[in-house]
Amino acid sequence: MFHLEGSSEILRNAAVLSHPYLDDPGSVSSESLRTAYLKFLRELAGSGDYADYLDGRLKQRDAENGADGAGAGDATEMLFTDSSLEIGILGAIFGNPDKSGPDQFSPASAWQLEKCRDGGEFLARRDPQLAGLITLLTHTVFTVQTSWRGSMSDRRAIGATLIIPGEHWHENDIAEAFIHEFTHTALFLDERAKGHFRVGADEVLLHSAIRKDERTLPAVVHSLLVATEVLSWRTAHGLWDTIPFRLHGSSREMLEKARDSHRTLVSLPNWHADEGGIVKERMFQLVAAAGSRLETF
Repeated sequence: MFHLEGSSEILRNAAVLSHPYLDDPGSVSSESLRTAYLKFLRELAGSGDYADYLDGRLKQRDAENGADGAGAGDATEMLFTDSSLEIGILGAIFGNPDKSGPDQFSPASAWQLEKCRDGGEFLARRDPQLAGLITLLTHTVFTVQTSWRGSMSDRRAIGATLIIPGEHWHENDIAEAFIHEFTHTALFLDERAKGHFRVGADEVLLHSAIRKDERTLPAVVHSLLVATEVLSWRTAHGLWDTIPFRLHGSSREMLEKARDSHRTLVSLPNWHADEGGIVKERMFQLVAAAGSRLETF
């Protein structure tokens, strides 16, 4: 969404959803929005370990900033972690395809978390505005020990990002993992603010734009928008074919898959935004914007 629409719509969604939790709606800063956003996520979490985890993050920030809010704590700081506490709580939501049982969430190698930090810095050097948005709306970046390499996010834990880098990943692969998962985060928020899909969308199965496996229509739409964002990033920063891409593959291959996916979506007999369509007007517009952008590459 960032490369398609800029930051304003993403910030607007976060502000609208977080508004009921602002201490002073008349004076909104990045710090107060971050606090309200975490409170909104805490409300979504309901009860349980993840809700308790968010409570802990909020209390920690209150302590850092002091009772008068004038402390030195960084209100928009992401937590990079591989500690047992965080990976146990978040891992229970994300799951681990390698293992099950009480020991399924083991800390990854220290170099993997360090790679995550380096990739975040790589992204920030090239696009401080995008990095600032990701930091504002991502509360935790974590990694666990698995045999697979990649990244994940989950609508049940908006704002948490799992990244498991490979040994030979370039810093750009990490940056693209951040962009990939932040696109999901932004879409989760956009869907809550505006609505994306109609009843029955989960029953439509298509091939996705990135992995080309069979997935539900909402997942396929997300994949298309992620591919568009990653390709836009590469184009904007001169990375189209200058380095090896180990996470998402070559630009040309990704572009072909994304165009394929877009053609499949818009050719569905019920792909339109009126009352009979499978998607609502907002998602119809996003997919149309993605299709137009893909034609410019």
